[in-house]
Amino acid sequence: MSDSLTIRRRSSRSYGAAGDAFKKIHNGRGLIAENTQHRHERMKPGEFKRVLFLFSLCCVLFFVYLYWQQSTSIDTSRIIYSYRHTLSKQKFVGHPNRLWNLKNVTLKTHPPQWTWQCINQRCERRHIKGAIPVVSLSTCSMLCGSTQLWPQPTGPVTLGSRAVTFNHQQLELETAASEPARSLLQQSFMAFNSNVISLVQSKDYLERSTDIKRLVVRVNIAQHNVVKLKLDTSESYTLVVKPKDDEVIANITAKTFFGARHGLETLSQLIWWDDYDKTGMLKILKSASVKDNPIFPYRGLMIDTARNYMSVESIRRVLDGMAASKLNVFHWHITDSQSFPLVSYRVPQLAKTGAYGPDMIYTPEDVRALVEFARIRGIRVILEVDTPAHAGNGWTWGPQEGLGELAVCVNERPWSLYCGEPPCGQLNPENVNVYDILEKIYRDLLELTEERELFHIGGDEVNLECWAQHLQKSTTIMNYTDLHDLWGDFTLKALKRLEAANNGNKVPLVIMWSSNLSKRPYVNKYLDKNNIVVQSWGASQWPDTPDLIADGYRVILSHVDAWYLDCGFGRWRETGEAACDPYRPWQTVYNHRPWQQLHLNKRQILGGEACLWSEQFDESSLDARLWPRAAAFAERVWSDPQLDTTTFTIQEDVYTRLNTHRDRMISRGLGAEALWPTWCVQNPGMCL
Repeated sequence: MSDSLTIRRRSSRSYGAAGDAFKKIHNGRGLIAENTQHRHERMKPGEFKRVLFLFSLCCVLFFVYLYWQQSTSIDTSRIIYSYRHTLSKQKFVGHPNRLWNLKNVTLKTHPPQWTWQCINQRCERRHIKGAIPVVSLSTCSMLCGSTQLWPQPTGPVTLGSRAVTFNHQQLELETAASEPARSLLQQSFMAFNSNVISLVQSKDYLERSTDIKRLVVRVNIAQHNVVKLKLDTSESYTLVVKPKDDEVIANITAKTFFGARHGLETLSQLIWWDDYDKTGMLKILKSASVKDNPIFPYRGLMIDTARNYMSVESIRRVLDGMAASKLNVFHWHITDSQSFPLVSYRVPQLAKTGAYGPDMIYTPEDVRALVEFARIRGIRVILEVDTPAHAGNGWTWGPQEGLGELAVCVNERPWSLYCGEPPCGQLNPENVNVYDILEKIYRDLLELTEERELFHIGGDEVNLECWAQHLQKSTTIMNYTDLHDLWGDFTLKALKRLEAANNGNKVPLVIMWSSNLSKRPYVNKYLDKNNIVVQSWGASQWPDTPDLIADGYRVILSHVDAWYLDCGFGRWRETGEAACDPYRPWQTVYNHRPWQQLHLNKRQILGGEACLWSEQFDESSLDARLWPRAAAFAERVWSDPQLDTTTFTIQEDVYTRLNTHRDRMISRGLGAEALWPTWCVQNPGMCL
């Protein structure tokens, strides 16, 4: 397999006066040399050197001017990117590093037995016989009834009823965008191209004729300098697909790169593989119009890689799935009491003593590469090192280095007295060295992610009994009649250290998990509503979320009874109850619409986040735990479709679109769970 990137520049450049000057110099160089010789006979040695110096300086300045002219012209020219990906012997599946060799695969040549007809906006299966038209299910689904887009766009959508065949080598991207947006767009186009190639199911399809000669993607971005995603960044886009002679032109217009990237994703969803046409071809709708903009600016997915380590490759798959579903925040819960796999520049002892093994770590280079991988896909990364609880292994080296006990209750037994699950561990609030280390960690996290608007400080499930037992012989406990105040003081000190790590500037929005500290009366005493955002994870029936909104706080919703994707797999320890049973199927995830059901002020809701804690899975089952349930969540926070609040019945359209999206993710290399039997896929509406 070989990849190449062809860049062609369209521009008309003129050197103007400088070019005329160059011609004069070039044509008159003999005369200059002759005059110089005569002058040399009359000049003193010092004067001759000065003349040569001035002449050399003029030449240097002239070539600098030419270089500047050329660079300026390139920045403002229109550039066409054409990404070539050869499929001679191998099929591209999912991620570029995953290849499936087709040399020894025996292709099934049995003729198709079924065709699908569009009847009453639904594809109905028929036996192929007589003169009945032969239409594949994929083509019928794309041309009959509902759009197959996921998440459903928020604006008007018009889709044509005809399609044309093409191949991926006919794809071209035209853009006049300047740097820095141009480079991101180029890389995003490569990801788009790879997604298209992932649909291909025949190694020799490039040899077949196509209906068009070029599929041109023209992207117009208004704000070229916006290359970091913020809450107020526009993610809107308009996509218009139309035929022109022997080409199809896809025009994407967006205010920022992030909107343009979403436009590319939507365009990729208007492309499919038809296994009937010429025994297999790529197809695209001949005409389409989509206007789209997300409802919520924060559409997050949290993955815990501390309980069980996940490889960098598996995290890339998570980000690919997020991009396909237009989720835009990857909340990486990277440490916990079980392990500390993050290698810190400033505090290397944490990973050295806290990682499960030398091969189960995340280096700074790993993190930076994932941050950039995510940004190309329209995703920002937030790293969370939870404090003061959920901090044990990795924090035990303090006494050996003369820093005292950095954490207490580490691996304490019986664990049920000091934490919610084994092993226990909480930072020592009375050790001043703890705050010095936190400042160093915070500085690392800010530098690694380059994220300066949002920061997650943790704050989850502090066990006051742990502190009470540790501090009972200390004078510190005498200062507190309520250890919630000790917790509040720890939080204020940690926030000060975060500000110091951010070069003396407050991070605009600091996220904390909901807890006793975010309840009355402590919340108003310790948490500044102008600076703190609470991630409300309790059950939707709990008063936490309505109370926070009533008190004027902004929230991110992660209700455990709907958007915790790790629940329902039984208990993993002999004692204690199973964690948050029952299982949350995709329908439960999709139907959760708390702003309507709880009558919440939507203006104070930044968005939502689905959470996946990793006590009972690792990367071998990561994909199936996430998809397609996280995709169901994604549509809820992107377009927030209406619900029938009396029956909570989900329309047939949602089932068929989500199944199409699930197949799309499978083609991209994600191991998404099946929604239902294949018979239901082939007989739309019959299983509902």
